[in-house]
Amino acid sequence: MPTTSFPPAIPLAKAGHAAPSADNSQPWHFWWNGERLGIGYDHKRVDGRTFAADDPATLLAMGAAIENIVAAAEELQIPLDLELFPSQERFPAPCYAAFRFHSEAVCPPLPEQLPLLQRHTNRFPYRKEPLPNTVKRKVEALREEETKIELFQDKESLERIHGLVRMASQIRFQTREVHEWLADCLRFSAEDVKKADGLDVRTLALPPGGDLFLRWIGEWKRMERLNRLGLYTLMARADAAPVAKGPAIGVIKGPKGRESSLAAGRLLVRAWTLLNEAGLAVHPYYVVSDQLHRWSEKKIPERLKTAAGSLVEEARSSFALGKDETLYMLLRIGYPTREAPRSRRLPLEAVFTDLTARR
Repeated sequence: MPTTSFPPAIPLAKAGHAAPSADNSQPWHFWWNGERLGIGYDHKRVDGRTFAADDPATLLAMGAAIENIVAAAEELQIPLDLELFPSQERFPAPCYAAFRFHSEAVCPPLPEQLPLLQRHTNRFPYRKEPLPNTVKRKVEALREEETKIELFQDKESLERIHGLVRMASQIRFQTREVHEWLADCLRFSAEDVKKADGLDVRTLALPPGGDLFLRWIGEWKRMERLNRLGLYTLMARADAAPVAKGPAIGVIKGPKGRESSLAAGRLLVRAWTLLNEAGLAVHPYYVVSDQLHRWSEKKIPERLKTAAGSLVEEARSSFALGKDETLYMLLRIGYPTREAPRSRRLPLEAVFTDLTARR
């Protein structure tokens, strides 16, 4: 890949590409137009296979990528300006953000030990040891616009949040669209893992034979038949179980809207990186947030509306959500009992285009 005409763009795109995304879908594409680095939705690669371009899950991922780029620029001492939702005429597709460089000084590669490159998901069991108060204070002091994060460690709160995750998971495992997305993103074989997107089943902390079971229920008609026997309740119980054990749950919430969703993504990755730096593991749970959004968008199947309505009421009460607020993410946090395999990333050339090379 050529690097002579735009030295800062490649390392910053690499930083953005290291951000977390739903099911490791990596829904972004980066464009360099000679003046600005833009980040947008890769319709050709991910449309219909994951959350839509305007879904809060996608906006969270884009916000996380924005935060990584800002953090990397500070580390590499690259001055830049950030513009949200810039004019489309500068790029081939609408962008969530664009970064304008103040200069084109040669930029060194990103240090491999940079905290934002070391951030990762750990879905395995955690020790019962509580978070140090110093870490708790640092995390809860973080803000981005009007979004904030709260940490809960008491037994009553953990049990309440566990119940919400279980309720939301029961709805998820009965929703065809979400089930098929999950089935499509799972990577079972070493050859599939080399595709470098989706979820490597080794990262899921499955019991022996769990990978074979997930592959077997991937077909929706089979899952639908098994759900009549109550499989969704067993799947939801397993999915939610780690939440009850904590030892801590982070709650990211804030106003609804595109800008606030991006802000929540920035806050998410900032807190996550800080926690990993402190030796703590992080496991994101989006399932409750997803059901709240689906409810507001009237995307809940008719037969699940009663359960979803109860979930919405309990979630809004439990997290003290105002009329115009929403829950963006739950984070299970604790000291890890083992190192987790890390999700791969697509090669940078798959998500990056130098528009100046076409001129």
